[in-house]
Amino acid sequence: MAPWQRSDIKALGITPEQCAEAVWFVEGGHRSSGGAAIAHALGHCRQPWRAIGAVIGWRAIAWLTEGVYRVVAANRHRLPGSTAACGPD
Repeated sequence: MAPWQRSDIKALGITPEQCAEAVWFVEGGHRSSGGAAIAHALGHCRQPWRAIGAVIGWRAIAWLTEGVYRVVAANRHRLPGSTAACGPD
């Protein structure tokens, strides 16, 4: 995990605009963003997070995962542990 501002996003084929829009998960040749990126990242964690990642990664509920991601991302500055970088644009 690394902030995009400290990553070589050009080498990953991701633009600053894409990074400003959503979180990205890159592993090998696989890239995902938004809710799908969260699901993939959780897949690399310990249980129960791995199981949660598997569930929210189901294609049948991708619309729900993405909707929840958008709400959380829009309100991240209100979450515990947020910093000034999390503030509204």
